[in-house]
Amino acid sequence: MEDFLSLIIKEMETFLENWTFYMNEAGYLEHTTAKKDDCILSLQGIIDALNIAIEENPDLNFSKLIKDQKNISDFLIKTADRHKARGVNAEMFFGCFKTLLHSIDDIILNLNLDESEKLKKYIALRRAFDAMEIISIEDWASLDSKSYIEMLSEQNRKLTLEKNKYENIFEATSDLVFVIDDSGNILEMNESAFQSFPDISLGMNVLNILGFQNYSSDEFINQFLYSEGHEITIPEKDSVYSMVIVPLKKISLASAGYVIILNDITCIVDQRIQLEKTVKERTEALRKSEKLFRSLFVSAGEGIVLADKNYKILQVNPKAAEIFKTSVENIVNVSCVSIIHPGNIDDFYVSAAMSEGDIISNEMNCITFSGEIFPASVTINKFKLNDKDFLHIIFKDISQQKSMEEYLKKEKAQAEEMNVTLKNVLKSIDKEKDDLELSISQKITTNIIPSLQKLAMEDSKDVRNVYLETLKNQLINLTKSGDSLSSRDIAKLTKSEVQVCQMIQSGYSSKDISEAMRLSLETVQTHRKNIRKKLGLSGSSVSLYSYLNSK
Repeated sequence: MEDFLSLIIKEMETFLENWTFYMNEAGYLEHTTAKKDDCILSLQGIIDALNIAIEENPDLNFSKLIKDQKNISDFLIKTADRHKARGVNAEMFFGCFKTLLHSIDDIILNLNLDESEKLKKYIALRRAFDAMEIISIEDWASLDSKSYIEMLSEQNRKLTLEKNKYENIFEATSDLVFVIDDSGNILEMNESAFQSFPDISLGMNVLNILGFQNYSSDEFINQFLYSEGHEITIPEKDSVYSMVIVPLKKISLASAGYVIILNDITCIVDQRIQLEKTVKERTEALRKSEKLFRSLFVSAGEGIVLADKNYKILQVNPKAAEIFKTSVENIVNVSCVSIIHPGNIDDFYVSAAMSEGDIISNEMNCITFSGEIFPASVTINKFKLNDKDFLHIIFKDISQQKSMEEYLKKEKAQAEEMNVTLKNVLKSIDKEKDDLELSISQKITTNIIPSLQKLAMEDSKDVRNVYLETLKNQLINLTKSGDSLSSRDIAKLTKSEVQVCQMIQSGYSSKDISEAMRLSLETVQTHRKNIRKKLGLSGSSVSLYSYLNSK
């Protein structure tokens, strides 16, 4: 039986429709003030009473109910007392109770159950309802006339106070409130509505006032559903209103018409319009900034990487993909750890652990996706976005810069070495010059001057000719003996060949000459070969060093 009763409860909406129909047919609906929630509570209260009675009396035996289980009617008696206090007579109350039972009958008839089982349970249920009714009638009749009048007076006083309370609320609210019938004609207005629309009066159609004269009342109600707020403007009014339509039937099944509530939201709408304008302007500015950033990001000449706090790469520009010799798609979602050389990974961790807003630059070795190691300048910046840490990393390949630095370093060393060599050569030349001057001076003193003295003292022409010839040879020998290379030899050689001869004479090897003069070894060998040829040493076993130093 409990399952049977639960099936009835599940059909609550059908019950409400049925009960409204039977109440209206019997003429009770126009006299009732029951709310929808009250109707739901009525069915639930009766079903709950039955469930309690079933625990002791599973078959719902009629005799046992009216003798031993009178509490099955407690809910019905309490409901009867409340209606009695409002002036409802016994005929109307129990008539309404009958229409409730008829509504349940219709639900039972349409349940998808075995017919014999359904009939058996229906009969048991009707006997329980009969018991409820008999017990409630007995209680109703037990009240005397005096007590009944006193109860009515007290209830009327409470209702009057309640009515006054809601009338005060109705008049005090700043919202505009219209109570209309099903055709849209105004039945009531509060003071705020009268003040806002001083030219209208009760009985006028609210659709014409609100600017919906092209709508029928049904179209108007269907267009503006009661469960939603609707923003409207009213002709010849500068204000914007939020409109809510509440069907009175929602509160009381017997009520007809609607309540229209208009709330002036002009200030809110103005603020919203201003806010929308601001949002639009900032959105446009943000769009332009984003476009500019993307342009810079894509066209930047340095690799740009965006990573999360776990060093996972979230985004890269094309230059970064080019530096690491892969595609943008391949490098995204890869850890930064995999593109930093293990020897520099601790430097990377230290740099990445900096505070928000700091910028740190280091030179680190990085690894391409093809495994090549290259030096890079790595600049890291930490920032927060939506309370999350991110790393902005700029990679710059400095391989060419490093190569140039190494080349310049070697060039400087070679230049310094050449300067030392040239200094030594100049020192050697100066010494040779000093030796030559000393040799010439000695020869002039010991040979030429004595010959000139003899020549001056000799009278014989023939002897004087001999002396003159001797002086001639002595002067020729004077030019040969004091120099490593004779003027005749120098005239045969180029400037570079003379320089090579001087370095050979000083004891430099071909390799030393090559490095000092920044010439290839093959070029020095060619110079040596040409020098030997010009000095008449081709085919001779005499070394160039011996020849030059013998002069």
